[in-house]
Amino acid sequence: MKRLACLLIFAAFWPCLLQAQHKTALRGNVTDSSGSPLPSVTVKAFSATDSTTGVTDDNGTFSLQLVIKDSVRLVVSAVGYQGYDRKKKWPAAESALSWGTLSLTPDASVLGEIIVTSVNPITVKEDTIEYKASAYKVREGAPIEDAIKKMPDITVDKDGQITAQGKQVTRVRVNGKDFFGGDVQTATRNLPADIVDNIQIIDDYGDQANLTGIKSGEPEKILNINIRKDRNRGLFGNATAAGGTEGRFTGGISANRFRDEQQLSLLASINNTNTPTFNFGGGGRGGGMRGMNFNTGGGFGGGITTMRSAGLNFRDQWGKQLSVYGSYSFTSSGSRNESTSFSQDINPLNIRSTNRSSNSESSSLNQRLTLNAEYRPDTMTFIKVSPYFSHSKSEQEGRSQSLIQRPLYQTLQNSRNANESSSINTGGNFSYSRRFKNKARSLSISGEFNYSYRNQDQEQHNRYQNADSTYVPVLETDTIQQQSINLHNVNTQTNLRASYTQPLRTRLVLELSYDWNRSVTRNDRTVIDNDPFTNIKAFNPDQSNYFDYSFITNRIGTSLKGSGIKFNYVAGVTLQPILLEGESVGKEIRTRYSNFNVIPVARFVYNFSRSNTLTATYGGQARQPGFMQLQPVADSSNLNNIVIGNPDLEAEQNNRFTLQYNKFDSKSGNSLFANLSFDQTSNKIVSNRFNSPNGTGRTTTYLNANGFYMLSGNASYTRPFNKRKYTTGVSVNGQYNNNISFTDNLRNRGNNWSVRPSANFRVDLENIIDASLNVSYSVSQTTTRYTAFTNVTKARTLNLGLNGRNYFFKDFTLGYDVTQVFNYGFSRNVNSNPIVVNVYTEYRFLKNKIATVRLQGFDLFNQNTGISRDVSETTIIESRSLRLARYFLLSLNIRLQKFTGGNNRQRNGSNESPRGSGENRRNGGGGFDGGGRSAR
Repeated sequence: MKRLACLLIFAAFWPCLLQAQHKTALRGNVTDSSGSPLPSVTVKAFSATDSTTGVTDDNGTFSLQLVIKDSVRLVVSAVGYQGYDRKKKWPAAESALSWGTLSLTPDASVLGEIIVTSVNPITVKEDTIEYKASAYKVREGAPIEDAIKKMPDITVDKDGQITAQGKQVTRVRVNGKDFFGGDVQTATRNLPADIVDNIQIIDDYGDQANLTGIKSGEPEKILNINIRKDRNRGLFGNATAAGGTEGRFTGGISANRFRDEQQLSLLASINNTNTPTFNFGGGGRGGGMRGMNFNTGGGFGGGITTMRSAGLNFRDQWGKQLSVYGSYSFTSSGSRNESTSFSQDINPLNIRSTNRSSNSESSSLNQRLTLNAEYRPDTMTFIKVSPYFSHSKSEQEGRSQSLIQRPLYQTLQNSRNANESSSINTGGNFSYSRRFKNKARSLSISGEFNYSYRNQDQEQHNRYQNADSTYVPVLETDTIQQQSINLHNVNTQTNLRASYTQPLRTRLVLELSYDWNRSVTRNDRTVIDNDPFTNIKAFNPDQSNYFDYSFITNRIGTSLKGSGIKFNYVAGVTLQPILLEGESVGKEIRTRYSNFNVIPVARFVYNFSRSNTLTATYGGQARQPGFMQLQPVADSSNLNNIVIGNPDLEAEQNNRFTLQYNKFDSKSGNSLFANLSFDQTSNKIVSNRFNSPNGTGRTTTYLNANGFYMLSGNASYTRPFNKRKYTTGVSVNGQYNNNISFTDNLRNRGNNWSVRPSANFRVDLENIIDASLNVSYSVSQTTTRYTAFTNVTKARTLNLGLNGRNYFFKDFTLGYDVTQVFNYGFSRNVNSNPIVVNVYTEYRFLKNKIATVRLQGFDLFNQNTGISRDVSETTIIESRSLRLARYFLLSLNIRLQKFTGGNNRQRNGSNESPRGSGENRRNGGGGFDGGGRSAR
């Protein structure tokens, strides 16, 4: 009886005895083969004495508690994926066991039978927002730009510039590598949407941050295009030819060959429709490159330009360890522009107003070569080398007439000028990074060298007809100025950086870093006066100058990176001594400035769920003055606008705080994006303008001032209805800044604020209509405050827009783009409320619809006016420039596609998307079809 009682007591308390044993926390993450987290995955853990079951959360994370002795077995299962079954030994000294990240492989045996009927269109990660391309329906053959225009919180202007979350996208990549040097429009306007799997908007902090995970500074906004696996082996391209009224024409060819890691792309174009081509002025080292638009759409930038361009982009994998990619681009252009403007001072005496008209002709030639080599001798080491070279030449001739007025004085200025310039930019960067057995321990070393050379020759011919009403009768004088100016500039920049990360304990890493930067500039300015009556030329020693200066910064930083289940953070401090030295050779003018800055660095990320994140960052940097701001010699090439540098300028110190919130509801499809930033600058370099006491002339110099700050933000909310057939969205952008400047030694404070709410409604009915209705209203106000004078300037603009396409009889399309602008608060001479109407109709024909003929009409009402308004704390400038107005264009486009491997039935824009590759294997690959389908 006693034995039975003991057994009953032992059985009753057996669960408690088990519970009393020490349980170990077992954590890990589950992703798919692309690295995306997998939620709601079943995870089972077994040990010799215990077992437990759980599921992953929205971030693909699991956390289990069980008694572990010697080893633990983990079994993971998910529908559509191969099972995972592994065993690991348990280190008894560990209080918690991290399984790390495990990846599930799609199960090919069942995927061929699966039809995806809905697509999760947006995935929000810490620094990446990913849009599924197939969720944004476009017609076969349309460029990926058409799909991007439909994605929430992304805007695309008429020139193809992309803005995401309120910040401009500066670089594009294809499958993670730069495409044509990183130029955005080249990829978005030439890659067809039906080969794209997803679009990623990435806040990129650089290669080193990607290695260490420690992110600081201002990130670069990057667009990454990932190609569908069943479209990553094949040939595709198109050719366009068009002609129209007013002598307009365009033509181009695009050819691409993709074979997994091997890619080759060729582009060539010619047009006089202001269609953008390669852009050498932005997007990376020495300038990016802008692509061409094979939709034969006209641009509406200032002036009329004829463009000729060609480019080659390549990428290849040489063995398992070396990846090489690069590009060459060439463009030449000729343009003509005409403009008028009215400017007015904002100061206590309303000193000066100017009416100006000008016309000019220019030509340019640019070429650029980039190369990247990435070497991975093993999984722990990464080496990258990226040299580049660019060369440009330009010529310009122009005439202008300005009527400058102020109380009792007037000047009529007639000018002719000619400029020739050439420049070379070359250099490169390298990086070396090494992870150790403990992956949180790493060493990285990087360097960069840039050399730029620029030579410019100017011919200036100015005639000043002055009237002085302080005399009776009015005193009239006539001054003629003729000068030849040669500018010669050489700049070298060198950067070296080293970083070491050391784990301190689980989820806590220490980084030590050192960054050395040196910029050396030599600027030579030689001025020759030409007597207009005797034609005698003489050296002008007062305006000529030979100025050298260097800017050196050292950044010594330390920071801690920590993380929890739903958050991570970086906190640290940077010590930054800076030194700026300059000398005007032959004039015995020297400058020297040194300072020591202590800059805190902080970043905090909280993941409420897989698609709901909050990010806060804080950092700062020093900015050097430009050589024109430092040169202590007067630039008197325009006697009414003389500029003198200040060799005693100090470097600016900028501090920036940003807050970013992203949320996407996968069930409803609702998305919310919001950004807020605050900038504060000490020693801001500002202008100090002096008006002549007895004439219309002005002299500008520079000095440092405090009191500059700016607050800006934007937010957007998007909600789809009825399986994304209808989408509504609202957004708001706002900015407030406080600027400091000086006029006649009077300090003024300019408060500028602007608010721009907008709303849109989109309809996407497949093969019926694809249209968007947009409305926005912007309000801006500038308040200028002197000690005894305040001026308030307001302006408002209402924009109404309707753009889209209607599809008829399967192969006919009617497209339209209507914009109505209402301007309020502009001066009468530039006030205009234009309505711009562009329409086209097109027809698809031939086998598989590979050919398209289109008739387009641009600016049907001939009202395209280039009106702009620029308000600063001291000046209002309203201008109008020559724009490409009404014309008609008839075009023919032929596109071809051939893909091998994968399942070629999948189309962008279809809700049915086979996820296997079995059918293609049965059909034996694809043939030319021009429409993205495999020929059978």
